[in-house]
Amino acid sequence: MNQAAQTPGGPGAEGNNPFHDIIAFFARNTVAGNLLMLLLLGGGLFAASNLEIEDYPDLDSRQISITVPFPGSSPAEVEESVNRRLEENLIAVEGVRRVTSTATEGLATVTVQLEPFADPVTVLDDVTSAVDRIEGFPPLNAEQPEIVLSKAHRIIMTVAVTSTVLGRTELRAAAEQVQEDLLALPSLSMVSLFGAAEREISIVVSEEQLRRNNLTISELARAIRESSLNVSSGELRTDAGGLILRTDQKRMVGEDFLDVVLIASIDGTIVRLRDVATVIDGFADVDVDGEVDGVPAMFLNIRAADIHDMTQLASDARNLIENYEPPAGTSVFVWDDNTALTGVQFRTVIGAGLLGFALVFLFLSLVFDFRIAVWVAIGVPTSMLGALLFFPAFGLTLNVVTLFTLLLAVGIVVDDAVVVGESIATQRENGLRGSRAAIAGAHAVVAPVTVGVLTTMIAFVPLAFTFGPTGQMLNTMPLIIFLVLSVSLIEAFLILPAHLSHSSPWSRPPLTGIQGSVRSRLNNLRDRWVVGAIASAVRRPYLTIVTSVVLVVAVVLVAMAGTQWMFLRTADANRIQADIVFPTGTPYETTWAAAEQLIEAAHATNRQAGDDPVTTVAAVVGHHFGAYRIQGSKRSTYGTHLASVTMHIRGESQRSLRPAELETMWRLNAGQVRGVESIRYNTALIPNDAEIQYALVHPDEETVVAATGELRSAFGNMPALFQVEDSLGESKRQFDLELTEAGIAAGLSPAGLAVQLRNRFYGAEVQRIQRGRDEIRVMARYPQERRRSVRELLDERILRPGGAQIPLSAVARIVETRDYSTLTRIDGVRAATVSGRVDRGLSSPNTVMAEVENDVAPRLSSKYPGLRVVRQGRGEGQSEVNRILRFTVPLALLFMYFLMAVQLRSYWQPALVLAGLPFAIAGGLLAHLVLGYDLSITSVFGMVAVGGVVVNDTLVLMDRYNRIRAESAATPAIAAVSAAARQRFRAIFLTTITTIVGLMPVIYGKSEVTQGLLPMVISMVGGLIAASAALLFFVPALVLIVDGTREAILGPGQREPSEGEVGPGLTA
Repeated sequence: MNQAAQTPGGPGAEGNNPFHDIIAFFARNTVAGNLLMLLLLGGGLFAASNLEIEDYPDLDSRQISITVPFPGSSPAEVEESVNRRLEENLIAVEGVRRVTSTATEGLATVTVQLEPFADPVTVLDDVTSAVDRIEGFPPLNAEQPEIVLSKAHRIIMTVAVTSTVLGRTELRAAAEQVQEDLLALPSLSMVSLFGAAEREISIVVSEEQLRRNNLTISELARAIRESSLNVSSGELRTDAGGLILRTDQKRMVGEDFLDVVLIASIDGTIVRLRDVATVIDGFADVDVDGEVDGVPAMFLNIRAADIHDMTQLASDARNLIENYEPPAGTSVFVWDDNTALTGVQFRTVIGAGLLGFALVFLFLSLVFDFRIAVWVAIGVPTSMLGALLFFPAFGLTLNVVTLFTLLLAVGIVVDDAVVVGESIATQRENGLRGSRAAIAGAHAVVAPVTVGVLTTMIAFVPLAFTFGPTGQMLNTMPLIIFLVLSVSLIEAFLILPAHLSHSSPWSRPPLTGIQGSVRSRLNNLRDRWVVGAIASAVRRPYLTIVTSVVLVVAVVLVAMAGTQWMFLRTADANRIQADIVFPTGTPYETTWAAAEQLIEAAHATNRQAGDDPVTTVAAVVGHHFGAYRIQGSKRSTYGTHLASVTMHIRGESQRSLRPAELETMWRLNAGQVRGVESIRYNTALIPNDAEIQYALVHPDEETVVAATGELRSAFGNMPALFQVEDSLGESKRQFDLELTEAGIAAGLSPAGLAVQLRNRFYGAEVQRIQRGRDEIRVMARYPQERRRSVRELLDERILRPGGAQIPLSAVARIVETRDYSTLTRIDGVRAATVSGRVDRGLSSPNTVMAEVENDVAPRLSSKYPGLRVVRQGRGEGQSEVNRILRFTVPLALLFMYFLMAVQLRSYWQPALVLAGLPFAIAGGLLAHLVLGYDLSITSVFGMVAVGGVVVNDTLVLMDRYNRIRAESAATPAIAAVSAAARQRFRAIFLTTITTIVGLMPVIYGKSEVTQGLLPMVISMVGGLIAASAALLFFVPALVLIVDGTREAILGPGQREPSEGEVGPGLTA
């Protein structure tokens, strides 16, 4: 019988199976194979050139944000009048998972978190209807609620407008002109001004003039409203046609209001606004200032919402700014460009990939004929680019997660190509030539490789069901894996056999001599060392199993004790930001002094680092710098207690210290800031919540306050925690006014007293006007100097019914109190949060959370019955992902078992196929320990990817073992398993080496932008080495024990079904 006939699934069998017929068709029709390859390569390149590029995938927060400005109101008033009423009507809405309300001074914020599978648009409509049904809402002096689906608004670039000669108003005008020019670009639609207060027209009234003319602020505001309006009065129908009747008297600028008539007497006396007030067309009554390197500055944030090509947006903006001609003494420049780091990430990963591809090709060229090496290596880019061809159809973009997933699939793609290529090479060495060798080689492994790829796809399916911000980053991974591996199968079984169907070799001397020498040494390694080791393992199978299990358990225990767990690592930005928060009401000057302290510390850090890593230092007081975060309302939060300082640093190649090291140095140089409530430092490209964050929930406010203090104290006593803070904060001093008996007797009411004081100190809103892009409020109030003294308040003249006036101190009692600056409720129950960051040199977030949940939380719950201590932030996200995976992973394993059982026609062999997975895990853990890296969720993905390679190779090994037993019933199990391991050695060795070689550039590159990828790559390298050893020694020993036991029970000859019994559809 010739070799072709002996080969299972050889040419003689190809007509028995449609899959074999397709393989044979492409192997004999090289034109079809070449056209298919060109379609995948060319189409993939074209698709890639037109894909949107972004840093991270768009995040859907699955939250609805409701904001209600309530100017001049305390947190307690905001909560009582707004938040409670909203909560009562929202908790029961279908699709709502959680309602969290936050009350701060002058602002109510309610966040509605949706159920995982609820339709956001439907729930938004229901929430809007529920709010609309609330009677008498919003309360007096509160604005209309703004209800929106929260979206991720990326800041892709920040432009700074600085000047040493322009005043505040002129600088803003210059910044607004740049804003208009940027918005004129077709690609830009979201450019917001930052670092400046909102525009406002202030009518500063004179108390003396009001008293002289017997006017109040309410009457003045009413008179202005009646004089400043545009009203259509209908249409006059004449014989000549219709005429529109219209009163067009709305004032648009400050000076237009000066001529408004307040009083017109019968005797001809006219009192105009200019007679009793000064009109200032300027800014709101808040202090906001910014600077860059000590020069006054305002900033323009260019955002990208939804899906946009970030690089194109940034390029258009950069071109305009570089050619912009600002006014004299003014500079306009790109202060922060997030796309620059994204470009570095792409170039670094692609560069490492190209270098890895070159190394893989070089190694294959040393073992195989040059023809085989070329076409096996080209299978990797063909699979990757072929997958990109389908990205537009599924709405996928090029981003960090996409690159991460493509890199994750490299090992499996290389494995497919090497297994098929090696199988074809083996057929050639056995005497077959041309298309016969290509067809036979592909037939020999098509079933196990296909099932191996399918099981790998299934292994990633659980990620498709995760939710939350972290889950959404993982959701696209299964789809990308499916696309890459599907194209990989097409390339391995349709394109590769066509290219290897030619008999003539490509290698020429001296390459043939080198290849012969390498193959000889490889065969010598196999026959002299590996075969002997395999024989020793299978002759003493129980000793091999026990030793292997003990080794795996020991490695896992040691590695877990010596490494820390970090759920998700994000890339560092080329900036370090410190957000400062003082107690509400802190004077502007105090906050500026703290910002200056951090600015000086930044300069000290630059000097201390030695290589001048800091390029610029910017600060803004009265607000916080914007960042990449989930945005709800468009309204911003201002306050004299807020400030941000940002330190820009050079690129990685121009400095010696990492951003995290510079952050620590900056924090230590800054030292203690007197009176500050919190300072949050952040280096991440996507700012994160603190690693440790817990909510304390209890109906009783005093219980929550006490428990919050104890938890914060416990956090403070943990050496690994720093930047500990809570959500309560201390509010500004508060004067509660109570009418005395004299006040009541004078005819005053609490409401009347409150209105008079509000109009004079906060101000009365006259009207709002739309001027350009700005909605400008017109406010009437006392001058600022009349609102800065407690004595002025006590001497304030209160208008009695009838027109007489009386000092406030004579009619009201003033009680000074304090409240908390932030009042939080979760699902209608009082709550507060306590958070802290973890020093990775001392502990890990998981270790700290375990201590909190096993020690601190039980003590608090015991001391305060009914208290709930709930994970929040990143910890909650981790819990949600873990909860979903605990349910979906077993299901995935069940489906994987089903597929392998069908292919192998065995109930027990699928368990043997999975037996190598613990070795992959142990190898990955050991590699992390040896190289000194923390474990993360990406480490787990690397182990899953290695599991795909292990399953693939084990299936091929088991398939070969079954064939040997089926071909000769007299062959002992020990001989069959030894022969199968010997025959599969070269494929296993080449898969392991080529994958490791291909990934080495990522490990040794040690770039900051690839730090998030390194745990995955380390898992793949360490796992492949350990799993390959298990595949050659542990699995054969286990097969021998299980098969021997089964035969002992069932009797000799009771083996797995023969090839004919299995059928051509499932065997290769």
